[in-house]
Amino acid sequence: MFGEIVGLIPAILWAISPLFYKRGLRNLNPVFGNTIRALPATLLTFTMSFLLLGFDEVLHFSPQALFASVLSGSIGLGLGDLFYLISIKQIGAARAVTITSSYPLITLFMSYLLLGEKVDWYIGIGTLLVVLGIALISFNEADSKIGFRGIVVALLAAFFWSVSILLAGILPSEGHPIAVNSWRLIGLTVFSLVPFFFAYRSNGVPTLDKGSLGYLTFGGLVGLSLGWIAFIYSIGLIGLSKATTLSSVSPVFTAVGEFIMERRFKGRIMLGSTLTTLGIILVTL
Repeated sequence: MFGEIVGLIPAILWAISPLFYKRGLRNLNPVFGNTIRALPATLLTFTMSFLLLGFDEVLHFSPQALFASVLSGSIGLGLGDLFYLISIKQIGAARAVTITSSYPLITLFMSYLLLGEKVDWYIGIGTLLVVLGIALISFNEADSKIGFRGIVVALLAAFFWSVSILLAGILPSEGHPIAVNSWRLIGLTVFSLVPFFFAYRSNGVPTLDKGSLGYLTFGGLVGLSLGWIAFIYSIGLIGLSKATTLSSVSPVFTAVGEFIMERRFKGRIMLGSTLTTLGIILVTL
């Protein structure tokens, strides 16, 4: 049960970080915001790695593991998150979250096909219930803006997240989760600098106030640093399939938080939360 509890920690942290991203990106191009959130998280994680683990363990990676770590960060945190932000602008946040929440199913299929990981029937059904529950929670009837291009972009985000998670699933045995995530964040930082450069040439220096900088920095530390460290650690405890499904329930925590704060009951959200809870129970059997 300890592993399952750890598996839920990323979901909580990933539910918190977008609240800060939303405030930090209020008057800022997402391309700039992606780089700004990455830099402090990378510095913090590497500092933690050297202080807690020492230079030898942080640098003691095989060339293949080092390449996979950097590639995982570039694909998932760089490319995947960028497509996710674009899809939000094209089809709205509610539909983007709903479509990208399919990534546990993609990851489940790929882990079975490529890694040969055993997927029991109750894990498959539990994952499906979690995805359906998240779709119900995320769907917003008022958000009617939708287009084929936006759907494709959102599906690409889900696919790139799954590839990144698959690569991360190979890495826990290669090193400590903090060290693994340090190199993943290097991949994100390097990747994010490319669109940052082109955006800088087109739009010039971004206007950044202390509030936006603080929100993006804190969101990056919570989501990119702590959230991914907990996720990589949970993979080593309970396996890739369970860890992915448990970490994907962030919208449930967001919905619960909104209910507590606004005191508004919605039957759709209650049904979605119930399905997601049943899915989690099946996955953690």
